Amino acid sequence: MPRKPTSLTLNEGDYEYLRSLIKQRTIQAQVVIRAHILLDRCKGTPIRTIAKIYDISPSTVQLCIKKYMDGGTKSALFDAQRQGRPVEITDDAVAWIIDIACQRPADLGYAQELWTLKNLHQHIQTHAVEAGYPRLETITKPMVQKILKNSDIK
Repeated sequence: MPRKPTSLTLNEGDYEYLRSLIKQRTIQAQVVIRAHILLDRCKGTPIRTIAKIYDISPSTVQLCIKKYMDGGTKSALFDAQRQGRPVEITDDAVAWIIDIACQRPADLGYAQELWTLKNLHQHIQTHAVEAGYPRLETITKPMVQKILKNSDIK
């Protein structure tokens, strides 16, 4: 059975790049640890020893090394963007909410001159389906408030 190599050979320029990363004060700790993993492995330090030094599992060390060998430095140091939950309230729906919030309630048939959060919320829920935004039928007041705050609307 073939043995795995006891050290890692870094690509040209990677050693200097990794050394510069570990000296930075503003970089994430996990990136620094990953850079140390690669540098230590380059020196021939065993995986279990590296794991003990940084108080992580040997599989984490192996994963970092595998990511480096498969995809290079960036792949080993930085996590790929994850999919996450799909957006439920589209940019068009947010624009519609902002458009409503910028109109005077009196122009839409209400007695008051200015929106209260409660009245704006009720209007959005009542008219969302006819405007083509069925998801907004169940929007919460805090979410409406957050949308207005992000748009700097008071």
